Amino acid sequence: MKKDFPIHRYKAGGGHPSGERTGVQEKLHESLIRHFAELFSKYAGSRETWSRDQISLFMHHVQNEDPNGPAAYLVDKEELGMLEMIQYLTSPCGNILEMAAPQDLTLPLSSYFISSSHNTYLTGNQLSSDSSAEAYKDVLLRGCRCIEIDVWDGEERYRPGVNLEEGEADSKPLTSPEIISRRDRIVMKVGRWVMNKLEPTDSDGRTIDERLSDIIQAEPRVLHGFTLTKEISFREVCQTVKEHAFVASDLPLIVSLEVHCNPLQQNSMVEIMEETWSEELLSASEIESAGLPSPSELRNKILIKVKHVPDNQTGTGSGESEAADDPDGDTVHEIVTEGNEKKTIEVKAPKITSRLSRLGIHTRGISFKSLEQPEASMPNHIFSLSEKAAMALQRKMPKALFAHNRDFLMRIYPHGMRVDSSNFDPVTFWRAGVQVVALNWQSWDVGMILNEAMFAGSDGFVLKPPGYRSDKRPDATRANNAEGTVEHSTSSKTLDRVAVTVLAAQNIPLLEKGDDSNDFNPYVKVRLHTEPDALAAMTRETTGGEQAKLVGYAGQTATSKGSSPDFGGEVIEFLNIEGVVPELTFLSFVIMKESSIGPDVMTAWACVRLDRTRLGYRFVRLFDRYGMPGSGILLIKTELAEAAP
Repeated sequence: MKKDFPIHRYKAGGGHPSGERTGVQEKLHESLIRHFAELFSKYAGSRETWSRDQISLFMHHVQNEDPNGPAAYLVDKEELGMLEMIQYLTSPCGNILEMAAPQDLTLPLSSYFISSSHNTYLTGNQLSSDSSAEAYKDVLLRGCRCIEIDVWDGEERYRPGVNLEEGEADSKPLTSPEIISRRDRIVMKVGRWVMNKLEPTDSDGRTIDERLSDIIQAEPRVLHGFTLTKEISFREVCQTVKEHAFVASDLPLIVSLEVHCNPLQQNSMVEIMEETWSEELLSASEIESAGLPSPSELRNKILIKVKHVPDNQTGTGSGESEAADDPDGDTVHEIVTEGNEKKTIEVKAPKITSRLSRLGIHTRGISFKSLEQPEASMPNHIFSLSEKAAMALQRKMPKALFAHNRDFLMRIYPHGMRVDSSNFDPVTFWRAGVQVVALNWQSWDVGMILNEAMFAGSDGFVLKPPGYRSDKRPDATRANNAEGTVEHSTSSKTLDRVAVTVLAAQNIPLLEKGDDSNDFNPYVKVRLHTEPDALAAMTRETTGGEQAKLVGYAGQTATSKGSSPDFGGEVIEFLNIEGVVPELTFLSFVIMKESSIGPDVMTAWACVRLDRTRLGYRFVRLFDRYGMPGSGILLIKTELAEAAP
């Protein structure tokens, strides 16, 4: 169940609760007060108050306020003083961020963007940083709804009480389980092959690997393989996930497993997940689902994304293998039910055991070959592609990719060359309809800034714009929907002009606590992040995923001075912007510190989706460079003009 959590402890990245919009409680600096006084005088003239007509002019034509919104009370006033104007502009009504509208959470999972993390266990770079269970707590409390766990073989010990001489349990358990020796491992390897030939399953239908679990305790590890990253136990990660999975959101959590374990360790993974997550772990349905369920149906449930192993893999059905015998276990036995009879069939050994694969119910991982492969129409499949492969696919087949992502899930993750844990531009893939755009939450860059703006106040799921969604609702909802369909056309706008007037700021966080504000020379970078056309190739043929640049329009102010600077009302404008989808267009504000030695450094930032940007004179709440909320405020005026249809 979703629980209350102190807002000051949240870190931004996946939808900070400040998306609920708050006012300014801090004492106003003179830099802001000066601009408020100038604004008031602009409409007051020689009077000391605004008249009813002046109030109406300002509220409707400058602020674009909803006449039925929370600020509507001002329009009914006969006059307005400067103090009342300041109270309005520093109240929640003056926040640039529009409140998140209630979402329809009854559509299939493919109709939502999902806040997602890549290599969640890492605390820094991809090569030598530590793995930590705390990293899972961190992202879950920040609104993440898809985490990744890389699992590798861990320690294997005999369970307490196993008598190695007699092959049975002692009456008195051992106090410290014994580590399996190299000799025993060789014996087990040969024994496993022999048992697969002579007695592949016992009377309860359990395989040799499941029976080995009775005497061997396996503890899988979580780490980034073939690197210097430190490891943690899979059991510890699962416990941390259980404790924090539904603190910030009660919407479903997807656990993406990258498995590098032997069958024994995979069985241990299943046991640990079932034991730790219990009723929160989504159980298998007896009937194959005809489509994806909705987030609403899956509240407080953990979904496993793991490689899919078909239940009907090729076999003779008689227990006689057509494959060559192999002591390494290239063939394994599976139990199938034909009518009321259980049979053992010998099949080629999958990399993932059927027992683990069966946990992947609505998120069955399928190796991507093409959008035409048979599995591409399987309702509960999910393709995972690197950004480089996704860029190439989008370049060659943009319309087919977009059409696939209306009805089916896809996950995109950073290219392996991003060893510094940097991120790509997620807007590129959101515009292609990709639901699970996994980012490196260990870093603070433009990718994570955009991710925060996308999911602010959303509980980690954002409904796609019309035309991006599945045209079929889940069966449970279809009964209440005569048509059973969703808007299927896409639309975009051309903006004649977007202008941002940067007025002033206060309490901009310094790089270090002991820094002198007199030596602080900030300027503001303003950027409009958009894409030209969702159905057109978004990259040049020569551009690789790790080289793709952020698409958008950018400008910056002149440098000012101090932590509460006056930027003098400098205007940054963008003209003739085509193909704008407001739900997938973002306005970012990055406060940079000018440096005389070395590159300039980001000290604070904010970002809002265009469809949630409130026009006119507004204040912007700033996050520090680590993504923590503070008292920093930027005062701006935003104007937007659409082109005539």
